Amino acid sequence: MRWLTASLLGACLVLAACGSGSASPTAQQVVEQFERDGLPVPNPRDNTEQNCPQLGCAQLMTTDAVSVLSFADEAAAGGFAGKLGESAHQEGTIVLRYDAARTPEDQRVKFERSLAAMHR
Repeated sequence: MRWLTASLLGACLVLAACGSGSASPTAQQVVEQFERDGLPVPNPRDNTEQNCPQLGCAQLMTTDAVSVLSFADEAAAGGFAGKLGESAHQEGTIVLRYDAARTPEDQRVKFERSLAAMHR
């Protein structure tokens, strides 16, 4: 019985360790990372309740420079980003939306690099 308990405990610890680093960031966490990286994200607002039910996202943070949406999975994020074409960038479960803020191309590159660094 002891070996079974030890085996189950070991399996739980392995699963916990594997899952702890793989959690996808929320839109809020992405905006906070952009701030830490010195990127402009003025006037951050949580627009989850107003917009996510119809957009299918889990969280939406809007700033004057970029909107950040988080989704439950990569397929949902990819479907949403695909509809926006050049106006969006997907990295995992996160979509950066540029059209509302009319984000300049040079700023887009900086946001995308910061987001990519979060996934390493």
